[in-house]
This record gives sequence, structure tokens and C-alpha cells, in this order.
Amino acid sequence: MALNRLTTALALAASLAALAPTAGAADFGTRTPEVKELVDALKPPERTRGIAIVGASAATKTNASMQVGFAFGSAQVMSNDLVKLDRLADALKSESLRDYRYKVIGHTDAVGSMALNMRLSRQRADSVVAYLMQQGIPAERLVADGRGPNELLDPQRPDAAENRRVEVRLVQ
Repeated sequence: MALNRLTTALALAASLAALAPTAGAADFGTRTPEVKELVDALKPPERTRGIAIVGASAATKTNASMQVGFAFGSAQVMSNDLVKLDRLADALKSESLRDYRYKVIGHTDAVGSMALNMRLSRQRADSVVAYLMQQGIPAERLVADGRGPNELLDPQRPDAAENRRVEVRLVQ
């Protein structure tokens, strides 16, 4: 009897975890996401009345990652990727997201010195924040951070292009 209840409870937990929002770990790679996709990825999880979804903490993490091109060794966004940032700005202006703060995190690949990559990733995050502010996002809603090569998307290929990206995470 107790084993049946345990089996049922585990099956229910697995079912709920499968239904958990997957908006959190949105990695758009080189693709230019639609505004709605960005809104869905960046909006906070809906509050429930004491219902906890087991094993969903990673799935409910609210962030979006996309590759934004920069010239080699530069913090200037390549012009063909400005549409990605325009869509991000539109998403941040949306009704669903306008009351929240976000951290813009710059990432690099592992080519070059750690000091150079840390400085460059922060400059790239600063560049994206400055662009978003030009698009009407208030400065107090944005925080820039650089992680350098410390959170590689593809650790098996530390020099891969997908490691050079910008991530946006919900702060509050």
C-alpha cells in the first residue's frame, strides 16, 4: 500500500516537472527570437498557492541567451545583430516585463587571457545595456555583468562561437 502511494507520488511529481515552464533556460543561439519568445523566457514564474513543482528549479530560472555578434576584440555590436537587441528592448517594454529588473551578462569564449576576457565580457554587457537604454529602457532596470569564459555554453569546445553570447536574467 505504501509502495503504491510512493509510486503514485513519484509519477505525479514527474508529470508536474514535465509541465513546468521551460521559459527559463531559453537559448536562442544565433537565431533572432520574436518579441513574444523573449517575453515568455524573461517573465517571472507565476506564483502558486503553496504548490511546489518538484525538480523544476532549473526550469523556472528566468533568462534568455542569444549570440550577439561583436567584432574581434571589440565591444561594438555588429549592425546585423541590432535587430536582436531591438526585439529584446521591445520585450522589456512589454506589459509583462516592465516592472522588473534584469542583469545583462556578457560571455566570451576561452581564447586569450582571463583578464582580457573578463574586461571584454563586461564591456560587451555595458555596450548592450547602453543600446537598450537608447531604446528607452530605464537605466535602473538594467545591470551589466561580465563572466568572461567562466560559464561556457559548450565546455567541450572552449573556442566555439556559441560561448560568445549575451544572457539576460531576471533580477527582481
